[in-house]
Amino acid sequence: MQPLCNLKTINLSHSLNLVNTPNFKGMPYLEFLFLEGCLRLYEVDPTIEVLERLTVLNLKNCKKLVRLPSSVGGLKSLKDLNLSGCSKLDKLPDELGHVACLEKLDLSGSGIREVPSSISLLKNLKDFSVAGCKPQSPKSWNMMFNLFQLLRKSSHIRVGLSLPCLSGLHSLTKLDLSDCNLSEEAMPSDFGCLSSLRQLNLSRNQFVRLPGSIGQLPRLDYLRLERCHKLRTIQELPSHVWVNASNCISLETLANQIGQRNSVVEGNFVNCFKMVENESSKSVAVSLLTRSIESKVFCCSNQSQFVIPGNEIPEWYNHQSVGSSITVELHPGWFSNKFMGFSFCVVFRLLKPLSLEWFFNCELSANGKFLREVGRVFGEEWGQPVLDHIWFVYVHRRWYSKQEWQDIHYQLVFSFKTNGRSKKERIDEEIVQVKKCGVRVVCEEDVEELSETLLKQNNVGINIKRGLQHYDDDDAASSSAGQAHPKRIKHHHGT
Repeated sequence: MQPLCNLKTINLSHSLNLVNTPNFKGMPYLEFLFLEGCLRLYEVDPTIEVLERLTVLNLKNCKKLVRLPSSVGGLKSLKDLNLSGCSKLDKLPDELGHVACLEKLDLSGSGIREVPSSISLLKNLKDFSVAGCKPQSPKSWNMMFNLFQLLRKSSHIRVGLSLPCLSGLHSLTKLDLSDCNLSEEAMPSDFGCLSSLRQLNLSRNQFVRLPGSIGQLPRLDYLRLERCHKLRTIQELPSHVWVNASNCISLETLANQIGQRNSVVEGNFVNCFKMVENESSKSVAVSLLTRSIESKVFCCSNQSQFVIPGNEIPEWYNHQSVGSSITVELHPGWFSNKFMGFSFCVVFRLLKPLSLEWFFNCELSANGKFLREVGRVFGEEWGQPVLDHIWFVYVHRRWYSKQEWQDIHYQLVFSFKTNGRSKKERIDEEIVQVKKCGVRVVCEEDVEELSETLLKQNNVGINIKRGLQHYDDDDAASSSAGQAHPKRIKHHHGT
């Protein structure tokens, strides 16, 4: 073993005949150990604890690995542990919490059903994934021959991943809990303690509402909720969160009640048709636009955008056109220090299914000079739109940093184009139909007008709600009176 004394890297990935790892004594300087795709690897030698300098341990897709030795707790320098795809590995040693330097832990697609409570001791953990960790459905033949046992034990069957307290993970910036069959009861209640969290993936789960503690995440800027088919409402969130809720087919509202504006500023709501059942797409759009543009006044970001089902362009867009481009003439006198930027929207429809990602772009030119474009991706986790959808964008004037706006005549042309992964892969109108578009040059007073429109909408909604409640109260009172004095009611009908 003397020649291995100074070894720093071992790469035995895809060694199909490797069943056990070697004894690690005599390798004190080993820093990287790659065992990815060793399909017959059954266990890791307990002497791994001597590798005090090991920083990366990759066991991805070791399909036969059934356990991780408790001695991994001795890996003082380990920063990256990859156990994704280890489908036979259903338990982690409690000693994993002693790996104080660990920054990335990937358990996605593994057999893990319960995360040990010691995970909360990992103060330096930044990236944690348990995506796809959920109980396997019973085999059909087991259900046939063991139906009695299945029914008898049904109250004890865990239907989703069991998660411990997360409050100690103060360095965590990225958390992936997607596709874990999580209901409200199984969701962590202490999200608010994750003070550094920026990206949270809860897609493909079974909850109806989000935990309220998500609203306490001060640094959250990206929330993934795609294909949460039971999700009905998105309540208050931290400011400036980008929400991807594509294919949330039960999502009805972005607020707790009529008249309460939600904090969602940007988002992707592809195929969320229930959002526009109770309210028109115009109403939903005005609410999102108001919040989006107002927030940009204060946070000074350069753009925001969202997509919702629908084909109605709000009247607030005072320049509208049929087709994939629109020309806006600005005459001297248009410019002032209250000029904020541009808002535009486009109604489109996917006529033929696309299996890959595709892009929607809006190019702006001024007096024949190309300035810059704004893009949007669809497909895969972003959703393939069914029926008509509208893409809304607000762009601050700083977005066009090379353009010095002046009080002169401008001919602005907004052109909407679609393409594949490369701009050379043009997608024609037989696949994506661009129906109509709208533009508004946004000044400060325009935001006030938009806010007033929203206020009127909310007042109408509140009055309708009160009217319905009053009607229900009267109806209930009449019903109660009818039950209390049936003869008197009958007598009155007879007169």
